[in-house]
Amino acid sequence: MRRRSHIVFTQGGKGGVGKTTVITALTGWIRAKGFDPILLDFDNENREKSSFQGFYPEAQKIDIHAPDSLDRVFHFLEAPGTVVIADQGAGSGAETFSWFDRTAEIVQEFADVTSIGIVTKDPGSVASVLSWAYHLGGRVRYLIVLNELVRGTGFDAWCTTFQNRNPDFEDMLRANTLTLEKVINKKHSISWFHSLTRIVQARRYQQEAHNAFESASHILLPSDKTEMAAV
Repeated sequence: MRRRSHIVFTQGGKGGVGKTTVITALTGWIRAKGFDPILLDFDNENREKSSFQGFYPEAQKIDIHAPDSLDRVFHFLEAPGTVVIADQGAGSGAETFSWFDRTAEIVQEFADVTSIGIVTKDPGSVASVLSWAYHLGGRVRYLIVLNELVRGTGFDAWCTTFQNRNPDFEDMLRANTLTLEKVINKKHSISWFHSLTRIVQARRYQQEAHNAFESASHILLPSDKTEMAAV
């Protein structure tokens, strides 16, 4: 029997909606659940500190526009029960849609796939999520995250929502490529985050993010289902 693996990826749609912010928080939660996920950064055009690899240097940079780049995911799925977290950049839709058209049925034999879409009050972000859903269809599961500072924007009924937001705190995290875990455990040299106030804020962010992901754990973690290994 082969335990199923799980692939989680951000939709590479409209930029600036907080994809990397969400995926870094998700990585911390999955690690807290006892998994050691493979981290892939397909946003090859973003080589700034704010990229996924900037927060997690162990994340591997892969040029999604290179031939067969998405097929490299299979290299990391050799071991059953593997979790792969991939961050995609803007403009990655065409390659991803084509890959799913050719590969989805094969992947479904041994892995589940969850696509994370981020929406804000910008209608363009909603259009992007709907476009990805149109192309991917029922071949993946979906987690839609409302990334807004204020509730009541009309999406609360169908989104996992982060509350208690602090723009200055988030800006400082991004500017210094710090994860919540690094702030909480003081594994950094940024004095602005050394105060108890900042540590409490980080723990509050972490608690809310973890609670939100926990509510969707059935589509974010490997299932207990197993598939008969090919003979």
